[in-house]
Amino acid sequence: MPHLQTTTATGSMYRIVVIMLFAAAALLATINLPYAPRTWFDEGSHLHVPETLVRYGKYADISATPDGGVEFRYHGPTIGIGPTIMLPVAAVYQAFGIGLTQARLVIVIYFAIAVVAGYALAQRLYGGWPALIALALLLASRTVNYEGLIEYGRQVLGEAPGVAFVFLGMLAWLTALKTATELSAQRTHLIWSVLAGLGFGMALVTKNQFVLIVPLALLLTALLDWRYYRAGSWVLRLVPLVVSVACFGVWTLTQFALLGPGTFFENIQQTRQAAGGAIFVFNIRSTLRAGYYLLRPDLYGGLIVPALAYTIWRARSRTSQGLSEALLALLIGLWLAWFVGASLGWPRYAFPAVALSALTVARLAFDTVAWLRRLLPVAATVAVVYLIAIIALPLALTARVVFTPDDSAQRFAAYLNATVPETAIIATWEPELGVLTDHNYRYPPQPTLDQAVRSTWLGGAPVQYDWYAERPTYVVVGGFGSYTGVYNTPELERHYIQVAQIGTYALFMHR
Repeated sequence: MPHLQTTTATGSMYRIVVIMLFAAAALLATINLPYAPRTWFDEGSHLHVPETLVRYGKYADISATPDGGVEFRYHGPTIGIGPTIMLPVAAVYQAFGIGLTQARLVIVIYFAIAVVAGYALAQRLYGGWPALIALALLLASRTVNYEGLIEYGRQVLGEAPGVAFVFLGMLAWLTALKTATELSAQRTHLIWSVLAGLGFGMALVTKNQFVLIVPLALLLTALLDWRYYRAGSWVLRLVPLVVSVACFGVWTLTQFALLGPGTFFENIQQTRQAAGGAIFVFNIRSTLRAGYYLLRPDLYGGLIVPALAYTIWRARSRTSQGLSEALLALLIGLWLAWFVGASLGWPRYAFPAVALSALTVARLAFDTVAWLRRLLPVAATVAVVYLIAIIALPLALTARVVFTPDDSAQRFAAYLNATVPETAIIATWEPELGVLTDHNYRYPPQPTLDQAVRSTWLGGAPVQYDWYAERPTYVVVGGFGSYTGVYNTPELERHYIQVAQIGTYALFMHR
C-alpha cells in the first residue's frame, strides 16, 4: 500500500509475484495449444486466407465449386482481420508447413506482447503495485461463459493482436507526452509521436472495430489538450491521429489495387450489410445483453463501470497525468458506449475495452484498499479477499479450458483423410476443416453469414440457402452448421445417411 515503506523484502516479494504471473501466462498460453480451445468457425475462416496466399498466391478466402474447381472469395475474413495477422501466419506456413499449431503460435507471440506491454503501460501510468494488479486482471479477463485474453491469445483471432498494438501505441504516446515540453528533445518527441501513430494504426489495420473508436478517441484527446489540459504539443495532438488514419488508408488503397474496383466496392457493400446486423444494430435486446455482460460480477468483480467513472474523475487534473488518463478513459468509454448502445452485444466485441479496463480497475482497487486501510482495516481485508477472488476464479476457469483439451476436430479430420477421397465435394459450414485436411469443401456464400447472425441473435428469418441444389457427395454438420441450422432441411434426411460422428462433427454420405 502507498504508506508502506519499500523494503528489500517487499521488493523481493513484488518481483517474485510478477515472475510467477508471467510464468503462469507462458504456461497457460502454450499448453495443449492445438486442442484448447477447440478450433471453430471464426478461426477456421481466418486461416483460409494465409493458406490460399501460400498455395495460390491469392489474398482471399476459398471454397470448392460444384465441379471440383476453386472459387476465390474476397470478402469476409479478408477484411475481418488484417495483414498484421494474415501475413505472419502465411510466412510461418511457408517456412514450416500449413497447420493449426503454427498459426496459433503467431497469436501466442502477440499475446506475449500484449501482456508485457499492458504491464509496462500500467507501470508508466500508475506505478508498481497497481501494475501488478493490472497484470493479474489481464490474465483473469474471462467470465464463466465468455473467453478472456489467454483464450483469445491461443486462437487466430484479432483481439489479442489488436490489444497488443493499442498498448504499444499508448506506451509510445506517453513517451512522446513526456518529451512534449523539452525543447532539446523535439526530434525525439516527433519520433515517439510517429511511433504512437504506427501502434494505433496497426490496431486499425488488424481489426476493423478499432477504426470506430481509436481515431475518435485520439481526436477528442487532442481537442481536450488544446482547450483544457495544455500539457502536450501540436505534434502530439496531430501526428498520432494522422499517422494512424494513414495506416488504415494505405491498407484500404492496397485492397483497392489488389482487388480492382468491382470487387472492392462489392466488399464495401457487403461490409455495410454486415454492419447493419452486427456493428450498428440499435436493438434493445442487444443493449440489455451488452449491459448485463459489463456489470456481471464474474467480469472484474463488476468494477468496469465504477473504474471508468473513477478514471474520469482522476482525469480532471490539468496535468500530463490527467491527459494520459483522459485518453485511457476515452478509449474505454467510447468503446463501451458503442458496445452497449449500437452493437449486437456479442461479448467479444467489448473485449479490447475489457483489456484496457484491467488498468483502470487495478487503479481503483489499489486506491480503495489503501483508503480502507486508513479508515477501516477490516473492510480493507475484505476488499483484498474480494480482489483475490475475482482474479483466482477466472484463472481457474482458464486453467480448466487449457488442461481439458478437445481434439475432436483433429480426430474427425483424420477420419476424413482415411475414408473420404480428396476429390469428393463436401458441403459444410465448418471452415476449420479446410486447414486440417486437403479435401474439397463447399461453403455457403458469404452473405449467408449475415443472415445467420440476424436469425440467431436478432430473431430474424431463418437462413435461406439451397445447399442441395448442387448435390454434394458428402455433408459435414459440426458446431456452426448445427447452430445455424443451415443443413437442417428435409433433403439431408431423405437423401443422406450418417456414416460417422466424432465430437460435434457428423459426416453424411449421399445414398
